[in-house]
Amino acid sequence: MVMKAYVDRKGTPEALQELFETALREGPVGCLLVLSCDENAFTPEVLDPILKAVPVPLFGGTFPAIISEHQVLTRGSIVVSMERSAEIYHVSNISDPEVDIEAVLDSQVGEEECKTLLVFMDGLASRIKVFIDSLYTIFGLEINYVGAGAGSASLIRKACLITNKGLVKDSAVLATLDMESGVGVRHGWTSISGPYKVTESEGNAIISLDWHPALEVYRAVVEAYCGCSFDDSPFLNIAKGYPFGIEKLGAEKVVRDPVGLDKDGNMVCVGECPAGEYVDILHGRPSGLVKASGDAMRQARADLPDSVTPGLRLFLDCFSRLLFLDDAYAAELDAVTSDDVINIGVCSIGEIANSGKDYLEFYNKTSVIALLEGE
Repeated sequence: MVMKAYVDRKGTPEALQELFETALREGPVGCLLVLSCDENAFTPEVLDPILKAVPVPLFGGTFPAIISEHQVLTRGSIVVSMERSAEIYHVSNISDPEVDIEAVLDSQVGEEECKTLLVFMDGLASRIKVFIDSLYTIFGLEINYVGAGAGSASLIRKACLITNKGLVKDSAVLATLDMESGVGVRHGWTSISGPYKVTESEGNAIISLDWHPALEVYRAVVEAYCGCSFDDSPFLNIAKGYPFGIEKLGAEKVVRDPVGLDKDGNMVCVGECPAGEYVDILHGRPSGLVKASGDAMRQARADLPDSVTPGLRLFLDCFSRLLFLDDAYAAELDAVTSDDVINIGVCSIGEIANSGKDYLEFYNKTSVIALLEGE
């Protein structure tokens, strides 16, 4: 399958429209994948007329940063044209407990062939687990899933999903692709304390661990380990290096990223950490995280059928890894970039993946790589 990537670094609506026009002119185009930066400050009022005018299926989102080859861009957009078409599904108001996500998906899904499902959702939504469970129920475990949470590094909720209907918020957009893929998932964080039982939580907030206030437990461990104090530094400056890890039988821990405190002092994470789960407090070193990303790349290649030639490498890497690695992030890009395929990606607010063999998960602080079938 023929794929082409078009990159804009201006970050204006007009520049994005030019990418669409170029891709359609150079065709053939079955569908368009669109990755844009949050700093573009796109609004539905400005972008919707442009998106609604595109005559082929499109899907994607806005993210804290996007990746083009070896470069991290905080302004601009990437548009990938794919020769094959895709069926696009859209779920609105995913944080609303009155919305039956499974029923909404079931009403849309037809009998089309799907080998790989690309998924983009609001990374700050409050019912991510319900959404992921609904995906699994509707689509099963025989396909590859890969995707990411869209949104802003400011953690302010806004319209962040790109669809043919416009730029929308609190939503998810899915694209079914009839193409083979290989998926790799690794994070490189290691345990420094735990496990602790999550004894109380609500939505994305962890309230207590082992019946003690979660912040009290977390603070004692982290301050003793790093020799610093939360009194002397903003919460996220320290917490970005000390995520939680949910225990998984026979598998790498699923990371949960603590990004702030609510008004009651409870720890707010990207994604739920349900009561009854056991978590460790994790830490990492740059070399370990870089190695993990390289391992994810090798896993994706091993997962791709031998008869398939990859045409696109999609790197979905948590934005907090970029913050944590800082100058060492170039080494992470070197570890995953291949010279023989198109290399694009996003720095996301949470990652979605399985490999057709493992359970579908929503991850934080994790590197997810998908190699998609080319010509």
